[in-house]
Amino acid sequence: MQMFSKRKTTTGKWLAYLGLWIFAAGFAFSEIIGIEGTPDLLASASIPLIVIGILMLIISNFFKEERSDV
Repeated sequence: MQMFSKRKTTTGKWLAYLGLWIFAAGFAFSEIIGIEGTPDLLASASIPLIVIGILMLIISNFFKEERSDV
């Protein structure tokens, strides 16, 4: 997972990891995959979870470490 740890602050790394897991959970419970027997509550919450996960990944890009030119 080199892409999440390169030049990001600790907050940016946490946002990226959590955003990835929230996106994955939303995608897993969505009807795109077609898992049978998913409760209606999880199926209806899948789209907001996907959106929140993507937003967290985008926001994590704004937490970058400053480079020192030494």
